[in-house]
Amino acid sequence: MTREDYMISEQDAPAVREADTDTTLVSRIEDFARATPRAPAVRHGDLELTYQELNRQADELARRLAGLGVRRGDMIAMYLGRSVEWVVGMAGCLKAGGVCMPLDPAVPAERFSRAIGAGRPSAVVTAAPGRSTGNPLPPVPEGLPVLTLDAGVPAGDGLSGPRALDGLPGPRPAPRREELAYAMYTSGSSGEAKIVLAQHSWLALSAARSATINATTAADRGSWLGAAGAGIALHEVGGLLWQGAHIVIGDHDVIASPPALRDWLLAERITQSFVITPVGEVLQNLPWPRDCALRLLTLGGDRLNRWGPADLPFEVAVSYGSLEAFQITNSCHPWPERCTPATATDADRAAAPPVGRPIDGVTVHLLEDDGLTPVDGGIGEVWIDSDCLSLGYLGDPAQTADRFRPNRFGAPGSRIYRSGDAGRFRPDGILEHHGRIDDIVKIRGHRVELGDVEWVLGEHPDVRQVAVVATLDGDQRRLVACFVGEREVSPLELRNHVVERLPDWMIPVAYVQLAELPVNTSNKIDRRRLPPADWTRGRPARAWRAPAPGAETQLARLFADLLRVGRVGADDHFLELGGDSLLLAQLQGRIEQELGARVEMTDLVSDPTISTLARLIPAATATGAGAPALPPITPRRR
Repeated sequence: MTREDYMISEQDAPAVREADTDTTLVSRIEDFARATPRAPAVRHGDLELTYQELNRQADELARRLAGLGVRRGDMIAMYLGRSVEWVVGMAGCLKAGGVCMPLDPAVPAERFSRAIGAGRPSAVVTAAPGRSTGNPLPPVPEGLPVLTLDAGVPAGDGLSGPRALDGLPGPRPAPRREELAYAMYTSGSSGEAKIVLAQHSWLALSAARSATINATTAADRGSWLGAAGAGIALHEVGGLLWQGAHIVIGDHDVIASPPALRDWLLAERITQSFVITPVGEVLQNLPWPRDCALRLLTLGGDRLNRWGPADLPFEVAVSYGSLEAFQITNSCHPWPERCTPATATDADRAAAPPVGRPIDGVTVHLLEDDGLTPVDGGIGEVWIDSDCLSLGYLGDPAQTADRFRPNRFGAPGSRIYRSGDAGRFRPDGILEHHGRIDDIVKIRGHRVELGDVEWVLGEHPDVRQVAVVATLDGDQRRLVACFVGEREVSPLELRNHVVERLPDWMIPVAYVQLAELPVNTSNKIDRRRLPPADWTRGRPARAWRAPAPGAETQLARLFADLLRVGRVGADDHFLELGGDSLLLAQLQGRIEQELGARVEMTDLVSDPTISTLARLIPAATATGAGAPALPPITPRRR
């Protein structure tokens, strides 16, 4: 069966306008379940659901949740990794009238417990053991029901957990756009969970605008590569479901390696893909075949430092936004009819890409510190006037009032959002990003409050004071912890402390112990006077051995370049020099590009020392180590 067997014509497709008051993301799924029931909705490995099957399983989950006594507006925790079950769970929670709170099984159990304590959900939805990705479900409070999903079996048989004694209730009225739909747990200062709340109207507008900006149609095959517990998942999944497109989910081993990701995108014939900016910067500089199916690669979650080569066979876009104010701008290159800039010059390519122009429905104001006075021609704080703002923060009216203010520039009763970003408008009206003005930073596409990391480090019994800063190491931001201890505390001990409590992207890569932290005249920590990061702190003492000529010397050069360190020995360990999982992925890409060898990510993770990796390179070069058969790749001038 080909896609043409179930595709419908443009004039017969379910119609919708952004301004429709009754259209929601789940009603769009229902539309396609009726109009194109056999069209594939979502696939992960060998498991694929059509729109009819997705809708049926979501209905069954909604009925089960209602049978447990879940009421409209109740919080429902989704402890699900990136999977078919996640898509079913999200749709089922919304159909039940619940507020979907996704929690990623990849994060430590302590953060799960904090989120459960703050959100107080009425039920937890998780995956069957054979379908689970990430850590097993941590203990839940007594009396909190848990439903287990397995999308690989027929609807009704794919659910386990408590049942209502008198059977399952019938369908509930469809959710209204003004009702709560989503609760996103994110980084918060002082160890408190911060949960962003959004309505069905936010979901509908964000999905519709993603589909419009990306020119998505039912014929698209879009990837889902982002973390299941991050807001970026909605950016990837929502716009595809809104248009009845096909979602294809990538596994972790693919996502962790740009060369493997490129090969997967080609083999799956993905037409549009969203990746975090640091991965995208590597991905766009790999060789690509001229006839690939990919037409659009969107980068987001962090600032793009440079455009890719001019002769890529697909377009590259940069998306800028947040959970609080979804998708503010979308800067595309080189689309002459709707990109920024309209034509590409050598000077354009040499400069860092701008944020772009605000999309329809969004106005950006640059204001002084008072939040009232417009900035004329200089750098100011970015305030967002949009009809796609979230409601605010659960249980934190002070933070909500600080970030969401009455909109003195718009209609009575409207609000404006304080982003915390610094920006400047160029003379041509294009917005440039100039960093943050608060203690929130972006690490690998995730929003991190430095206070959250400091709070966890401060829980160590021998840490008396701590200050965490984000330093720019080359093109990437990395966290450095400076602390005062009751005794000499090794960096390895502190790292082990935070690994058990924080997700990977929030773990500092360097730890600097000081006699005291510098303070300013107000007796507050002066972060500008903290010492520079020493990426070699905490390395095990070992005799230095010079790299042998050939592969070891070439690898030492790559280590030094990626890690910004000086002398690298043959026995030096990539992670002990300050590397992390993202830099390992970049190392894998550089080895393939510059040494002509394909080293598997499992080998890089298990023992990333110069001497060990050098032994793999001759064999990998000779065999092509596991690379799938692909169309011929056309060399490109660099």
